[in-house]
Amino acid sequence: MIKIRKGLDLPIAGVPVQAIQDGPNIQHVALLGEEYVGMRPSMLVQEGDTVKKGQALFEDKKNPGVFFTAPASGRIAAINRGERRVLQSVVIALENGGDDQLEFAHYPLGELSQLPREQVESELIASGLWTALRTRPFSKTPSPGSEPRAIFVTAMDTQPLAADPQVIIAEQQAAFNAGLVVLARLTAGKVHVCHAAGASVGQQSGSQIAYSEFAGPHPAGLAGTHIHFLEPVSLKKIVWHIGYQDVIAIGTLFTTGKLDTRRVVALAGPQVAQPALLRTRLGASLDELTAGRLKGGENRVISGSVLNGMHAAGPNAWLGRFHSQVSVLGGRARQRAVRLDRALTEQILHYPHHAGPLPEEQTVRFLNHH
Repeated sequence: MIKIRKGLDLPIAGVPVQAIQDGPNIQHVALLGEEYVGMRPSMLVQEGDTVKKGQALFEDKKNPGVFFTAPASGRIAAINRGERRVLQSVVIALENGGDDQLEFAHYPLGELSQLPREQVESELIASGLWTALRTRPFSKTPSPGSEPRAIFVTAMDTQPLAADPQVIIAEQQAAFNAGLVVLARLTAGKVHVCHAAGASVGQQSGSQIAYSEFAGPHPAGLAGTHIHFLEPVSLKKIVWHIGYQDVIAIGTLFTTGKLDTRRVVALAGPQVAQPALLRTRLGASLDELTAGRLKGGENRVISGSVLNGMHAAGPNAWLGRFHSQVSVLGGRARQRAVRLDRALTEQILHYPHHAGPLPEEQTVRFLNHH
């Protein structure tokens, strides 16, 4: 076990109950362009087009062969662009439940460990799940044909108000295990499954799959922390990392041929009436997800955590690709996201712990000045 001694557990009111319940029926989803570092889209659809789940929406001009696919079926309701025509979001209005999808190849469990690397890469790219992978350094989508020294699976979360990954993994243990086997086909190195001390995330056999326990305050749960301790990177040593829910989606894809865009997210924070874990969709409208679930007053909705999330408003009011929580604070909404986690990761700062939840006003003031 690796123990992180310096960091910060920020106690904020509105901790979610760690039990999964069904979220509201989502009618609109979106893919957010600004989440992908350095990406420049070559659009394959236009407003008014009807698309299937898993259909390519655009290709990355700077990373040819990487496709971004629809998280649901329906009609392209909007293609939002910001300054210099930077792609903000591609919005889909769901039709027929949003699950009319393309079919992909699928395999018996026993064959996954023997699949050729090129075949695995091809299916991940075609389905859009390739974009769930990120490089370290640079945090970009990997180039097709590239190979990492190792792959890190983040199966823990020390962000404030986070969902407990072991609760979510337990519901999809077989798919999670299958996803690990598939990921192992992409590297000659290890697949590191990084989880909290004492957490049960299953134990998949295989010499390539290694389980590592981490304990301590945030940033103990960040991929950057895990990589630093297990396989430090350099300009010549590239690793990839991926979230545990995307591993589940990969396992589902290769065993059923279906693109799984379900997400379990923590809806939490001092302005949430009943903080909980909700089943929803990748890219879900946060206006729809939070409707009727917030306290009165002016609310600041964040896709992600209060430490590194994105202010969710206007063309960005959607669940981010890499987020598994939605945090809601009171006070005036601000355009900039809080970047305290960057300081924690780079400097491993130490703050004294508080005895209980911080008052909301004090919390917002603290976050806005760090």
